Amino acid sequence: MIPFELAAVTFAGGALVGATSIGAWLWAKGELVLRSSDDEATRDLAMQSVLAIDDLVGACYIAAHDYPEYDVDEPENFFLHSDDPVLVLPKDADWSLLNRDLADEIRWLPNRLRNVRDALESIEIEPPDFNDLFEHRQDDFARLGLRAMDLVERICDEHQLPLPSRPNYYDPRSEFTAKISEMEEFWKRRDQSARQVPREPSNVTPIFGRNTAPESAST
Repeated sequence: MIPFELAAVTFAGGALVGATSIGAWLWAKGELVLRSSDDEATRDLAMQSVLAIDDLVGACYIAAHDYPEYDVDEPENFFLHSDDPVLVLPKDADWSLLNRDLADEIRWLPNRLRNVRDALESIEIEPPDFNDLFEHRQDDFARLGLRAMDLVERICDEHQLPLPSRPNYYDPRSEFTAKISEMEEFWKRRDQSARQVPREPSNVTPIFGRNTAPESAST
């Protein structure tokens, strides 16, 4: 091969290597841009979820410590100081950006909230104790609020987000835990009291079977 041809081949080879290197560099740069964009979208969704769920935590805290006030003239009428909590998650969110288990837990939360509200609405309230509506309300929202707090902390931990800051005198976790313990004691005392109430004897004569021991045969 003459020097001119060798130089041409060398130049062509160098150009091919250079073009390949540039192509690889552009591809890698594109991948980094896409990955960075996905990371930003993931972090943004995680942050929006934290803010929405932390709002639920605050609403559950208020509901869990809400006591009714009664109308003096008509005790069957009452009013509460807080509305039932609501949860507004990011609209049209791409939940596939998050870990599947975490995304599922976030999406289950509105359903858990709705079930609590439906359960409370199903109680047929009658004075004077209103069928424990207010006790159930405090208990259920304390438990839901604690679950929401756990979820907020999990999202922040998995996505390196700062936890919501709160004043030193405001500690929802300890208050939720205390309320749950308080209600567990209440239900325990209620159950014990119910067991101690003597059953009234029935004056209805059974048609089938017998309610006394058979007399001994005497032969």
